[in-house]
Amino acid sequence: MKKLHPNIKTESNRDYANILRQFCNEKNYSGVLLVDYGTYDNLLYKNETNIIAPVPQQLKYQDKIIVAPSVDEHNTTVALEYGSLFAVINMLENQHGEIEELEPGFSIITINYLCQLTDDIVNGKQEQLQFILPPPKNLQ
Repeated sequence: MKKLHPNIKTESNRDYANILRQFCNEKNYSGVLLVDYGTYDNLLYKNETNIIAPVPQQLKYQDKIIVAPSVDEHNTTVALEYGSLFAVINMLENQHGEIEELEPGFSIITINYLCQLTDDIVNGKQEQLQFILPPPKNLQ
């Protein structure tokens, strides 16, 4: 039986995607990735750090992105809650099939959890915690 995320809002008509995009613009965050419940739960509860997603822009180390759970309704992807803020650690682009067994146009993004977004944070009533990541280790 699939475990449901405990913070899912019961308001079925509310789409958080526009709110999140506006929040990203105000904070100069890189964008919003809308993912399914399973992927979102794996990031939070199984401490996974990689996500496969199409990314329309070049992400850089320490860019902040929001990952939010979503569903498809009437041929539209609808964000069901605010989701969480993550920092980008690394990204492997797969523009033309450079990575075997990964569909062209998708990327593997390594991210680090920063904080859960709430109404107070998104509405500016509370500032999220400040996180400074160490520089990436040199790969040998």
